[in-house]
Amino acid sequence: MIDISSWEYYYKIDPIYKSLGASNMLYTPFVSPNKDMMCMSWDINSPYQKNGDERLTIELMEFFFEREVKHLDIFKDYPWAPKIYDIDISNMKIVIEWNNGTVNDILYGNGRDLDNDYPGWQEQMFCILKDIVDAGYYKMALYPHCFFFDQDNRMKTFDFYSCLSREERYLEKKKIAGMLGKQSAPRFDEATTDGIVDFEIFFKRTLSTHLKWPGDPLPAFYKRIFND
Repeated sequence: MIDISSWEYYYKIDPIYKSLGASNMLYTPFVSPNKDMMCMSWDINSPYQKNGDERLTIELMEFFFEREVKHLDIFKDYPWAPKIYDIDISNMKIVIEWNNGTVNDILYGNGRDLDNDYPGWQEQMFCILKDIVDAGYYKMALYPHCFFFDQDNRMKTFDFYSCLSREERYLEKKKIAGMLGKQSAPRFDEATTDGIVDFEIFFKRTLSTHLKWPGDPLPAFYKRIFND
């Protein structure tokens, strides 16, 4: 396994308050000194994860770690999938390509502009989403901190633990309750019937209604992908 002992945490920027916070509720992201690699460390005892949120269980961590590994492999040949440098199954660590931050840093940091620096970003993002749907999957993690640009200005995405196939889109809400944040909980509620979340509904409403990017392109993506 690649030595990450000198690597530092990655934090996303809050769009309103500009403060730094954890990028997710499951794994601890470590970034290499050269900022060219990121390690997802699925460590339930990490202080990064809200000082040991009691809702997180080892079973939950293992469940989503396995999904990340599975879908990284499924999508590895797409140009928007990050390069995989190392996977340590026994210690639940994954090292992937990185490039000095995510779209979150571009949007809410200083001195950079998404439209000017990456003028084709909307079409790149659309192609990513369409490829995923055409392959028979949905990806729920679509926030700016789940995307980055590589050194050739190609948009790439990660956090594949949030992917489900059409066939497995129904999931018991109680199974994932430990990773539901306060902001996302209402979105899960409206896609839930009798304790079962329909992630096709969740994904479609994420695109058509809930998630906002600069210029609000996601509703148009939804119409193009689903002809609705």
